[in-house]
Amino acid sequence: MTVQGFHTDLMPSDKPRVTVYLDEETKNDLEKLAKANERPVSNFVLVLIKEAISRAKSNGVIAEQHQSGSDDEKNS
Repeated sequence: MTVQGFHTDLMPSDKPRVTVYLDEETKNDLEKLAKANERPVSNFVLVLIKEAISRAKSNGVIAEQHQSGSDDEKNS
């Protein structure tokens, strides 16, 4: 079913979930920040996480993962 361009019968995501417990003030501030960026809270948090991971990889804090089935693996 579609309502004004939005699907209302979306299937639940099969992506892994992470639970975070926040104090009320942090939750309220997060909601305000997400709204200011015109994003749902869950999407806004995902963007923040991806940005932090990208910075950590660039700074060598965490190693880049190699895709399975890469040419290096196939030739070894």
